[in-house]
Amino acid sequence: MKKVNQFYKGLSQKNKIIFWICVAIIVLSFFVIGRTIYRATVSKNPTLENYAKQIRSKDPSQREAGVYTIGLYRVNEMVDTLENIIKQDPEIKVKRVAAWSLGRIDINRLVRFLDSQDKGIKEIAMDALIKLDKNNVSYLMERFGNEDLETKKKIIDIVDSLKKPEFNDKLLEIAENQKEDMQIRIASLDVLKKTGTMELEGRLNAIFYNDPEIQMKEAAKQTLEFIKNKEKKK
Repeated sequence: MKKVNQFYKGLSQKNKIIFWICVAIIVLSFFVIGRTIYRATVSKNPTLENYAKQIRSKDPSQREAGVYTIGLYRVNEMVDTLENIIKQDPEIKVKRVAAWSLGRIDINRLVRFLDSQDKGIKEIAMDALIKLDKNNVSYLMERFGNEDLETKKKIIDIVDSLKKPEFNDKLLEIAENQKEDMQIRIASLDVLKKTGTMELEGRLNAIFYNDPEIQMKEAAKQTLEFIKNKEKKK
């Protein structure tokens, strides 16, 4: 420090001014660098306060961004808040993103919304499950018998888009159920035309010979013929 004082006293007035300008530039540079590092840290590691501020905003886009970030970083502490947003937020876009985020953090809590008496919320939960992973349709297939006609059609459409044989057994169960709606039974057989194997032959023949509905008999026969032709081409 003594040497610095001696150095400073030996400077001319002009050089002293230059010295202080250099010091000011250095201090300012450290301040700018520090602020940049702080902002980068905050943006990469948002705090609960950041989330809370965003999701309380009157601006729907801010709330949407907040709930999205919660799911992106899988903030477990915010699951209750996400559930409340799904139930209460006035904007459907915010609800949808909140459902997606909830599924990323705890899929079982999202699945509970499939039991909602609010049809809109139930649909949001279904869409979020499929958006997260189409294979989540398995959750919907498990509860297929309790769903309404519109929901059943939607589930079968999703299964059709996947074209995965692991759903064959459940699809055939639906087709075999004589209490099920005819449209749904036939739609299930239509999917089996693409994914079915000869392992289903006995059960398809049982529908053909035993089902009281002519349409189902014909549909089962056509499905088996499709499967046989497909096997021959292999």
